Amino acid sequence: MKRLFLIIWGLFAAMAASGQEMEVLLLEIEENNPELKAAAATLDEERFSNRSEALPADPEVEFNYLWGNGIGNRHDLRVTQSFDIPTLSGKRAGKAASLDELSVLDYKARRLELRQEVQHIYIDLIHHQLLLQELNDHRDRASVLVESYERRMEAGGATVLDLNKAKLHQAAVQGQVNQVDNELQSLLARLKALNGGKDLSFTPVAYDLSDTLPPDFESWFAEASDKSPVLAHIRKELEIGQQQLAIDRLSTMPELTVGYMSEIHAEEIFRGVTVRLNIPLWSGANRAKRARAGVAAAQSRQDAAQQTFYRELKDLYRQAAAMKEHSEMMRASLTDSDFQDYLLDALKRGEISMIDYLVENDLYFEALEQSLEAERQYRYALAALKVF
Repeated sequence: MKRLFLIIWGLFAAMAASGQEMEVLLLEIEENNPELKAAAATLDEERFSNRSEALPADPEVEFNYLWGNGIGNRHDLRVTQSFDIPTLSGKRAGKAASLDELSVLDYKARRLELRQEVQHIYIDLIHHQLLLQELNDHRDRASVLVESYERRMEAGGATVLDLNKAKLHQAAVQGQVNQVDNELQSLLARLKALNGGKDLSFTPVAYDLSDTLPPDFESWFAEASDKSPVLAHIRKELEIGQQQLAIDRLSTMPELTVGYMSEIHAEEIFRGVTVRLNIPLWSGANRAKRARAGVAAAQSRQDAAQQTFYRELKDLYRQAAAMKEHSEMMRASLTDSDFQDYLLDALKRGEISMIDYLVENDLYFEALEQSLEAERQYRYALAALKVF
């Protein structure tokens, strides 16, 4: 076992730059992921929709042709254009820009979800590869055990029951190898699907040892909260609510419509300017109240989200620290000696029975799985913290 972990740590050292490879993998999948491409297309669509809200009202053209009763016909033409006050137009343009930023934040949130999913698969791949490497060594020892008992039975030093126990142990270990290998292939298939069905340029093989837990949570959180697209989205919603409140207040101002009008009779022609003033006495009565309520609700959502964000990240930080400590403790205990080799030698010398060997071997492998699982859980929590 000590030899195995020396190999693994050597592999870790050789992959010290795996953090860069992880980023390369993320960028490759972001480029090829079909859902993220669809989100980018939706982003463009929403931008055009947002800009349409800031445009002035469409001009109106009206034409009338009226038949007279013995006095000739009449033609009317009217072309008008409505105008907001300049301040209101500026506010609407500002809101459209904020809506564009909100759409970008939606896209960033989807991109963040994709990165988190890829990182989880990345961690699972490394976990399964390390587990498979250990299981292969476990299977090799099981094969040595079977060969040893076949020779001992031929020499009269073992029974068929002993040989059958060794073969059952070998079959059980082979079953574990097959299961882990199948799970590994499924993870690779999921990663390929996220990459738009395209083959990946490389396969993860080791954790990034340079990626460590932030030493101080509070100072790290202050930076993470500024980078969080979720919190940025809520802050932007509050800003848009305040902009809408300003728009609704200004919408109570009269709306001016000006234009050109002509009336052509059989004997007379009238041409001139038309002016209309729309005074929103009733339609704008509750707009400002509704907008103020919306701003208050957005402020409450922001406060609640900030508290939830802090609590969840604090819990993740605590979990990561606990899993890191547990993983290091388990790893240290497993690398103190070549326990499995010692067990096999003791069995060959007749110092322990077959039952003792199998029980101790299973206990040892269970401890190894706990060590690898603790490392995986630590990496999960660390990835969630480092995603911002």
